[in-house]
Amino acid sequence: MNQERKKLGFELMLDNLKTNFGWMMVTNLIFALPLLISILVAYMLCVYVLPIVPITLPLAIIFASPFYSGVVALSREFSQGKKPDKLFRTYFDAVKENGLKFLLGGFLCYMAYLVCYFSVAVYISLAAENWFFYLLMFISILICFFFLFLFYAAPLMTVSFDLKLKDIYKNSALMTFGELKYNFFATFSILAYLAVVLMPIIVIFYSSSVFPAIIVKVLLVVYIALSLSLLIPAPCAMMISNYLYPRMLDVIADDGAPVEVKTSSDRAKTVSEPVDVSNEPEIDLEELRKGDGEEYIFYQGKMIKRKTLLEKMEVKNNEES
Repeated sequence: MNQERKKLGFELMLDNLKTNFGWMMVTNLIFALPLLISILVAYMLCVYVLPIVPITLPLAIIFASPFYSGVVALSREFSQGKKPDKLFRTYFDAVKENGLKFLLGGFLCYMAYLVCYFSVAVYISLAAENWFFYLLMFISILICFFFLFLFYAAPLMTVSFDLKLKDIYKNSALMTFGELKYNFFATFSILAYLAVVLMPIIVIFYSSSVFPAIIVKVLLVVYIALSLSLLIPAPCAMMISNYLYPRMLDVIADDGAPVEVKTSSDRAKTVSEPVDVSNEPEIDLEELRKGDGEEYIFYQGKMIKRKTLLEKMEVKNNEES
C-alpha cells in the first residue's frame, strides 16, 4: 500500500504561500496605510527635528508596530493552511488586543537596532587600527543575530499566548538558542523570498543606460513601495510562523498541543482533538475545574492558562448574577 509522504516544513511553507498568497496581499494592503503614515512621520522628524537618518528614520518601527500585530495574527493562520473567514475583523481584533504590547515591543526592537547598528559601525571603523576590534565586531554580529531571532519569536508569542510581557521575552530569548536551527531555516526562507521579490530592482538599476536617471529613480521608489505594501510583510511573517509556531507550542504548552475543554453544549460529545472555545457563549465551569490549572486552552484566539480562564469566567458569572 502506498503511503503519502509527510511533507517537510519547507514544502508546507511553499504550499501555504501558494494557497494563501492572495489573502496575504490583502493583509499587506491593510497594513500598508499605517506603515506609510509611520514612514512619513519618521521622515518628517528626520527632516525637521533630528536630521540623522540612521537614528530618526527607523522610528517608523515603533509607530507601525501596533498595526503589525494584525499581520502576525493572520500570518499564523496562513502558516497552518487556514483561510480567514473574517480577515478584517481578525486583523483589527489583534491590533486592539495586542497593540500596546506591540508598541512596547517596537520600542525594544528600535533600541536593539540602535545597539546593533552603532556597535558594528564603530568596530568596523576601529578594526583598521587594531585587529582586536574584529573580534568585538564578530561578537556584535552574534548579538545582532540574537536580537533578530528574539524578534522572530516575540511578536508571534504575543498574539498566540496570554502571557506577561516579561514572560514573552524570556521565552523568546530561550527560543533564540533552543530553536536555533529553525531560526536559521526561517532566515534562509525569507532571504530566498526577498531575493526573488527584489530581483526587478537590479533590472531597474541597470536600465539607467537606457532611461534617464530621474525615471530610474521613480521606478525604484515605486517598486520598493509596492513591495512593502503588497509583497513583503505577511509572507515573511508566515515563514517565521511556519517554523517557530509548532516549536512554540512545545515550549509553552509542554505537550505540543492545546488542551481540550468541553463547553456546556459539548458535554455529551466525544472530541478527538482540541476544542477551540473562542466562539462559545458559555463554558462548562465544572469541566474547566477538572484539569491542571497550568495547562493551556484556546480562548478568544489565544492560548490561555486554564486557571486564568476559570478566574475570568467566575468573575463574569458573578457580575451577571
